[in-house]
Amino acid sequence: MSDPRYTQAARTGAKKIASTTPGPWKSDADWLRIKNRANRAIRFIETYCKAPKGEGHGKPLRLAPFQKDFLRKALAPNVDIAVLATPRGNGKSSFGGALAVWALFDDDETGSPQVPIIATTLAQAQRSCYGVALSMIRNEPELERRALIYTGIGTSRVVVPFNEGELFPVSNDPDGLQGLDPSFGLVDEIGFQPQESWDSLRMGAGKRSRSTIIGVGTPGYDRDNALWHIRKAVHEGAVLPRFYFREYAAPETCDTADRKAWRIANPAIKAGFLRESALETDLAITLEGSFRIFRLGQHFEGVDSWLGTNGAILWDGLGAPFDFIAGAPTWVGVDVGIKRDSTAVVAVQKDATGHLHATARFWVPTEDNPVDISDVMQHIRDLARAYDVQAVSFDPKLFAYPATMLSDEGLPLIEIPQSVERMTAVLGSLLELIKRGELHHDGDELLRRHVLNAVPRYNERGFTLQKSKSRGRIDGAIALGLAADRALQTERPSEVFMSWA
Repeated sequence: MSDPRYTQAARTGAKKIASTTPGPWKSDADWLRIKNRANRAIRFIETYCKAPKGEGHGKPLRLAPFQKDFLRKALAPNVDIAVLATPRGNGKSSFGGALAVWALFDDDETGSPQVPIIATTLAQAQRSCYGVALSMIRNEPELERRALIYTGIGTSRVVVPFNEGELFPVSNDPDGLQGLDPSFGLVDEIGFQPQESWDSLRMGAGKRSRSTIIGVGTPGYDRDNALWHIRKAVHEGAVLPRFYFREYAAPETCDTADRKAWRIANPAIKAGFLRESALETDLAITLEGSFRIFRLGQHFEGVDSWLGTNGAILWDGLGAPFDFIAGAPTWVGVDVGIKRDSTAVVAVQKDATGHLHATARFWVPTEDNPVDISDVMQHIRDLARAYDVQAVSFDPKLFAYPATMLSDEGLPLIEIPQSVERMTAVLGSLLELIKRGELHHDGDELLRRHVLNAVPRYNERGFTLQKSKSRGRIDGAIALGLAADRALQTERPSEVFMSWA
């Protein structure tokens, strides 16, 4: 429920106070002469924003050189969008919260400031940068008496009557973001934001003669997020007009104990508000993948995959050269998607040691071109001609009729329903093969991504795989499990077409 003090009379009174009582930025002639936005932001933050926690708690913020450098480039007249990527512990929440407070109180020539803080959920936005901004306003009398703070469930916001500015948290729902008209928008933890949410915010920001969108965050668990796509475009040399990107990260091949790499990735160490001893502790008790993401700022996949917290290291260690042998026993797994998910066909053979080796082919749909299932069928026929295909296991969803056609041609099709009970056995066996090092692959990047994208979904009957809301496709992982499951069966099926109950 909103604070009962904020009645219409209170709002009117606050507006009168704010418009008639000169504050430091009204009475200080020097303040009015600060025309450069970045310098104005720095001056405001270091005058009115107090650190709510950590180093310098309760004292006015003193921005570090790397933060000032970022601001001077991000708030330049020729920049509309800027992204700052750093490991955790480098002051992103305090920096982002202070920026939001400045943008709320600053006189914006484009009209009433609208300052949304976007996070994965509304609760996360309130806990992170919005909560920090709120604390800064409440702890500075000059700001608090000019602001109206609303705390109602679903209506949390800060209103500044003298410039009709508004600061509020919002979730990353694309539909809600498209209706915004931000003068300044802050995207928190951009490494965990879906690309469609980032796109929705950007495309809603062109309604003013100038609007600034800033994203801050740490790399996410995978590559299906806005930060990865931005970073990829920058590193590939794409021309991104009116855009500024700054990344702090350790060299990809560095040793995790390399203190020089720590300082490269963490400018807060030099600035004096991040202790090296904290990294020493984390290095001793944290798994390598998590340390590389959250302390070295590296993009390291597979940390929370179904393969475990070092899933990427485990999977990458299974890469090995192998040429499929013509006419040798081969098992095939098929998982079909037509419009949204991709289609994967994975084939496995046994090598000289008796271990399985996997190779995959994918069909990826586009908005205008769904997967042509006849191409998938022809690929399976080609496999049957080249090798002694013992079984083609398939998910019946979207492939039941094509499977019947292939079965009528004499191919050994086996239907595997995607029930939790059945998939627990299929995926459990695959997991054991991978952990024992008894399954190898040829390093296919797309298969790697599908395997690492998968997270387990448990219930009382067992587990299966799913992708989280922000994740990419996992069809290759399912097809691999189906192929390996049949390879573990030593007897050829007695019927050409079988269906599991």
